[in-house]
Amino acid sequence: MIEVIWDKKYEVGHKRIDFEHRIFVDLIRSIAEADERGDSKERISRLLTELKKYAEFHFCSEENVMIDVAFPDLEMHKQEHVRLLAQLSDKVHGFTNDDNKLDDVVEFIFSWFALHTTQKDKEIARYIDQKGVK
Repeated sequence: MIEVIWDKKYEVGHKRIDFEHRIFVDLIRSIAEADERGDSKERISRLLTELKKYAEFHFCSEENVMIDVAFPDLEMHKQEHVRLLAQLSDKVHGFTNDDNKLDDVVEFIFSWFALHTTQKDKEIARYIDQKGVK
């Protein structure tokens, strides 16, 4: 299974977003560790549900930050969040129905997180810095 660890490269420079991202990584790691321990499918399914709900919360929170600073690419960023939630739901559904291995779900979400954070979310922080908004 992919190693799920926090790295400073995931920091975007916005206190609240970075805090929430750390929780997101911790949730992904807890799923990977549950799999390694051989936890029940029911337990892992509950962790996946928690991750989905947290992703929904975090995306709303992040979008509120973007609204507060009049981020110009808000709609495009929101659409990316919608796509991720749909893909995550499909992956979780596939795991529940034994169509996807948990490794695939964890690798998908962590890879997406790493790419999205280091590219798209850093654009938000750069914009905030340029505008001098706190």
